[in-house]
Amino acid sequence: MSERYIAGIGAANIDIYGKSSIPIRTHYDHPGLIRTGAGGVTRNILENTARLKVRSCLLSAVGDDLYAEELIRTSEEAGIDMSAIKKVKGAHTSIFMQVQDNDNDMHLALCDMSVNANIDIAYLRRKRELLKNAAAIVIDPSLDDEVIEYLLKTYSKVPFFVDPVSDNYARKMSRHLSGIFCIKPNISELSELSGIGIESGSDLKKAVKAVLDKGVKKIYVSLGKKGCLYADSEGNCIRRHFRAVRKMVNASGAGDAFFAATVYGYVKGLGAEETIDKALAAGIAAVQVEEAINRKMSVRLLNSIIKEYK
Repeated sequence: MSERYIAGIGAANIDIYGKSSIPIRTHYDHPGLIRTGAGGVTRNILENTARLKVRSCLLSAVGDDLYAEELIRTSEEAGIDMSAIKKVKGAHTSIFMQVQDNDNDMHLALCDMSVNANIDIAYLRRKRELLKNAAAIVIDPSLDDEVIEYLLKTYSKVPFFVDPVSDNYARKMSRHLSGIFCIKPNISELSELSGIGIESGSDLKKAVKAVLDKGVKKIYVSLGKKGCLYADSEGNCIRRHFRAVRKMVNASGAGDAFFAATVYGYVKGLGAEETIDKALAAGIAAVQVEEAINRKMSVRLLNSIIKEYK
């Protein structure tokens, strides 16, 4: 591949979303909507970057069931290069199931990601050329520790991007920060990464500094409705938020879209401020649709959102 591209290593799921039409009650049959689609944190990030016209190659594992066929087909239609996918005979493709309340927030989720145990070192060694020539590598924190260690050590010249996803995974990733180029935690995940309780603005700055001191080069801290805080190892620090979204349809894809735009910004050589603007815009684009991915995601859409909401 002569063009610059992103390699993503991690989960590729079939997502099942249920949205209740009424307030959630225990032990109760709720009327609502149910939808299915392709998902997985790393896959979703790559779909967003692919829709932003950056070549995006996924390394993951699927079963040999109908879900695998659907996952590969829809991902390829979205622009993701799925040629490196590992198909595991007799295995079940990963499934993520989420129930949302009538206010569009997640009430609970269940996932079966056992097939991802097949994303092992032997498989990744066979994809060495693809990985070493990537402009950036996005890794899923659900990967085994030994796999993460292997990747960070073997491809240390390639910048690694990580979304911690949860407090538990942030705690896990805190052991690997020296090899990570860019990370995107929320406040609670940042606390786990840094080992610092965050109760104030000064605590936030200390925690960010602690993560950078451990070797991370860029950090984007998600502040929810308050936007984000960006800092890097060169001493830059930017805090920014856009005006509130008029109507949020589904919040589940905002983080993946935001992070995808930061990877896009790096690969395209954008400055910090332009990257932040595009990342915030991508988050807004994501929450305005029912699906986890806004199929209209494009640079043109991001620029129009920046013009409207900044």
